[in-house]
Amino acid sequence: TAVFRRDLTKVLLLMVISACSSAGRATPTTLVDIATSPSTRSADLADSAPVSTVGDFVPSGYSLQPGEMILAAEEDNIPAILADDTLFVDAGRGSNEWQSDDLVIGVAVEGDARAYPVRLISSHEIVNDVVGGRPIVITWCPLCFSALVFDRVVDDRTLTFGVSGYLFRNNLVMYDHQTNTYWSQLLAQGIRGALNGEKLTLVPTVITEWASWKDEHPETTVLSARQLGKQADKVVDPYVGYYASGIAGLTGSLADDRLPAKELVVGLVIGDEARAYPLPALKETVIVNDQLASVPLLLLYDADLQTVYVYHRKVGNQILIFEADDEVGSLRDVNTGSLWDVRSGVAVEGTYRSNRLHRLSAPLVYWFAWSGIYRQTELWTLDG
Repeated sequence: TAVFRRDLTKVLLLMVISACSSAGRATPTTLVDIATSPSTRSADLADSAPVSTVGDFVPSGYSLQPGEMILAAEEDNIPAILADDTLFVDAGRGSNEWQSDDLVIGVAVEGDARAYPVRLISSHEIVNDVVGGRPIVITWCPLCFSALVFDRVVDDRTLTFGVSGYLFRNNLVMYDHQTNTYWSQLLAQGIRGALNGEKLTLVPTVITEWASWKDEHPETTVLSARQLGKQADKVVDPYVGYYASGIAGLTGSLADDRLPAKELVVGLVIGDEARAYPLPALKETVIVNDQLASVPLLLLYDADLQTVYVYHRKVGNQILIFEADDEVGSLRDVNTGSLWDVRSGVAVEGTYRSNRLHRLSAPLVYWFAWSGIYRQTELWTLDG
């Protein structure tokens, strides 16, 4: 009912506003927990209008319609972090703060690896940082379970970002301090202001458990609660109950009942085409050779990191087809039999030795959030 939806909205608003002052220790939530947690169809909590099956992308230079962007908190009420090296500690010290199964957003640029614990940044949502000499912004939308990292250089100007307090179709809206443009996280573009229609450049990232990330990147540094004046064991993710609940978003969304509302999907956009790949299906098949908007794609599920890598599978003039290999963490192309490393995308032996597949950024996100932004999205299935 409408009253029930209003009550849910009030609860979630309180969660957003109180995010910075929450205390206590929540039970860690893993990707496995989230992927198998109870979920509901978005129609249970939102209007049941039909979903468009034709193009409904938000185009460049899009003009917001009345009511499309709602205010969930005051500007900067959720404080973004302007990071420097003093806020990070090495993996050894970080392991004294963070538990092995704490989720982190991991970023590696030019050999420089950093981890951002979800439990900590759920109360901040945005971290402005420099990794491997590259100015980037780490963004986390708890409502959508979406972690996207962007280059902060736009039109040769380095921007810093804050939390606007607005939501666009349930998704985080950032603003930059230099031009006061509003940016949609999942859309990866400006939606109001001087840079309306400008695109942000995505930086590949993974969301995984702290133990897995530091095993893969032993030289990593990690954002420290202590360096921010907090105690890690008192830092609680205020959305931990939301992740496991049937509540889907704050503002309601069009009902797309092809999947449960909070099923996790990997979302890809190329040109004017969008496609979602359900995480349970990717876990089952492990390797997917696909094509979107004439771009040949390779999707790989990494069971150890519980994450998905997406690559462009064309090398030179040849489109490669991949299959699993007996060696753990490796695969082969059927074209030449070359052996490739899953996580780096580098060929380690064979005809293509030392060649690297180009990695694409593809966020892990709740289905209701992805289909709410990309309303004509295709849905990949095991049976095609």
